[in-house]
Amino acid sequence: MQSLNTSVIRSQANLESSVQQLANVFKNTWNTHSKQKHITKHSKEWWNQDCTDSLNKYYESGDLKHWKEFKSVVHTVKRKFFDDKIHEIALSNKRPWDLMSWVRKKSLPAIKSISYENCPCNILPDLWNTLHKSYNSAENRPVNTRLFNELSQANSIEWPPFSNFRDAIAKCSSSSTPEPDYISWRYLKALTSHSTCLKKFVHITNACITLEYWPFHFRSANSVVIPKPNKTSHNTPSSF
Repeated sequence: MQSLNTSVIRSQANLESSVQQLANVFKNTWNTHSKQKHITKHSKEWWNQDCTDSLNKYYESGDLKHWKEFKSVVHTVKRKFFDDKIHEIALSNKRPWDLMSWVRKKSLPAIKSISYENCPCNILPDLWNTLHKSYNSAENRPVNTRLFNELSQANSIEWPPFSNFRDAIAKCSSSSTPEPDYISWRYLKALTSHSTCLKKFVHITNACITLEYWPFHFRSANSVVIPKPNKTSHNTPSSF
């Protein structure tokens, strides 16, 4: 990322090229260092290599002493894992209510197919069209722009250039879901702590404002439809 030349971006084509190079860095890094995990009902987030080694030691010997050692290792690893989680939630994220998911019984969502215009949505295309029409109902709707002529013109305000980019994203959640480029706020915070990488982001961000252009790479997003809590039924799009 340090080798990217983002100091001179004078056109939309230059901006698109710089952003695409940045996206390629993200993609190549992810493909090189990411590991595929197979999650099963037996998978434990706290499990680490020490647990695997002690369990394999017991499998090899079958000795009861090694089984007790394995249980002791598991107990220690679990305690450290959850202590670290509690510390992170209470101090780093400052969201102590996240701890409630461990102690409060989770209520099961109501199972009922979503209906739209008195028709049940039992296949994925119907469900997609229902949610799309509900949340993007204003799309392609004709608008009378002459209404804007009746509004008084406000004074122009100059957009100040970005400088303190690091503070601007400091309060963004580090546990949020990443976008299609696999980059979450957690990674961006780490990258912007490096002065050279920070300059690259500042150059690109200021170029977006100066050129009044939003690159294609930033127009892609993953949307997750989440049920609203405390609903007796989730058979309408408004319950999500």
